[in-house]
Amino acid sequence: MPSLVKSILKQSIPIFMLCSLGGVLAGLILEGLKADLAAIPGILILLPAVLGMRGNISGALGSRLASALHLGLIQPELRWNRVLGDNLLASLVLNTLMAFFSGVVAYFAYTFTGNADKMPASMADLTLIALIAGTLAGLLLSGLTISFALITYSRGLDPDNVLAPSLATVGDIITVLCLYMAIQVVA
Repeated sequence: MPSLVKSILKQSIPIFMLCSLGGVLAGLILEGLKADLAAIPGILILLPAVLGMRGNISGALGSRLASALHLGLIQPELRWNRVLGDNLLASLVLNTLMAFFSGVVAYFAYTFTGNADKMPASMADLTLIALIAGTLAGLLLSGLTISFALITYSRGLDPDNVLAPSLATVGDIITVLCLYMAIQVVA
């Protein structure tokens, strides 16, 4: 087996094992919150969009940071520079805009099912829940993405092998908790 393949497997297998455990943990948290989530039916439509969006945006940020580290555009130390700042700003703007859009779409998707009269939350409530959860989770995940990228690279690991799966799993856990918190604040 070529050494590159061995290196990828050596770095990826432990992360994927931890991610499997993290996915089960996210499911357990979600199971514990199902009564609260079911209280606002539009949340169940919103949940997959918010979870997927967090993984996609933090994964893209992680990939851009990994490329910047490999190209020498940023150093593996927590020191602010334009490349890091631009990537962070783009990630935060995407998180906020897509959270707003997801809330609006989830509301209309639920009303199109013919259950508009049973909708306990207004479009403003559902959108506010999505904005709070999405923005807070985005802030937390952006910080973790930057930290994970710098730490993995400085320890001689390839961030491309580690960041995407670990961020997706941690993102699911953080997003479910942020969604629960947003429901408690708005509802």
